[in-house]
Amino acid sequence: MRLTATLLLSLSCFSLQAELPLQQQLETLWQQGAYAEAKNLLTPKVTKKTKDAFLLAALGRTELALGEAEAATDWLERAIKLDGTNPEYQFYYANASCNTAQKVNMLSALGHAKRCVKAYETAHTLAPTEPKYLQALAQYYAQAPGVAGGDKAKAMALAKQLTEVNPLKGQLLQLELLLREDPAQAEALLAANPELQQRPEPYFLLGVTQAAKRDYPAAIGQFQRASEQEAADKDALRSKLLALYQLGRAAVISKTATEQGIGALRQFIAESSELLPEYQDWAQFRLAQLYLANEQRPDAEALLRPLQASTKDDNLKTEIKKVL
Repeated sequence: MRLTATLLLSLSCFSLQAELPLQQQLETLWQQGAYAEAKNLLTPKVTKKTKDAFLLAALGRTELALGEAEAATDWLERAIKLDGTNPEYQFYYANASCNTAQKVNMLSALGHAKRCVKAYETAHTLAPTEPKYLQALAQYYAQAPGVAGGDKAKAMALAKQLTEVNPLKGQLLQLELLLREDPAQAEALLAANPELQQRPEPYFLLGVTQAAKRDYPAAIGQFQRASEQEAADKDALRSKLLALYQLGRAAVISKTATEQGIGALRQFIAESSELLPEYQDWAQFRLAQLYLANEQRPDAEALLRPLQASTKDDNLKTEIKKVL
């Protein structure tokens, strides 16, 4: 049989892909959000005896993106034991440790949190001008309790340092910190910066602040405003999508703005599966809650029954049982 030109081209592309270096293949898959495919590529190459730090770290990063924080921590811990001077490995190990700390009991959580901050500090020390390491460490210092290494003064110092490297990221981080400590200064910072006013992040942060105070109408207004801003880059898009999710959540908790919340969550589910896959199950549950509040039980059950069977989140399964 004669191969068609299309088939020949497909086979040629497949051959070229197979010849690409592994690191390049993985980078492409990660950028596409194809983490399951990345795991399939890595799994045959990694065993309990593997001594290749890159392979171990790559599998850990992939597991982390798939929501398997404890498995990610194990792989990344092995990677940094082999190569402790790679700041990227330290960064992902810190992320995995922090995520694991949120899922285990309080006694174990403190140990994971301390490993998290130590790894963030190491990443920052190894690459002191890298914005994402500065930002991650500052946010940890700002959010963690003192017993786990939290330090608000250190957080603000790092935010100012970040401003020198990346003015936009630094100003956004300062705004986030000031909203917790000095809202008047935060408002002044935003008012004085036209560039910030055109991005979704400030309004998302304002919404989170209002929600924490249980002022849900104000929070919903800020989340709506955030969702209406242009997304000039991936960070802006993430905040814009998260604003939609938080708007829906605020509508559920406050039992107000039901239709607005339904619209926001529908949009979130439709647009965020690649960028924020970890929120998909809870977004569907929140949407179902709003359907129930709106006396749309068939629509709610159409979401909840498949979700109950597919989710791996035990807390979510418990919540679903309460409403079915």
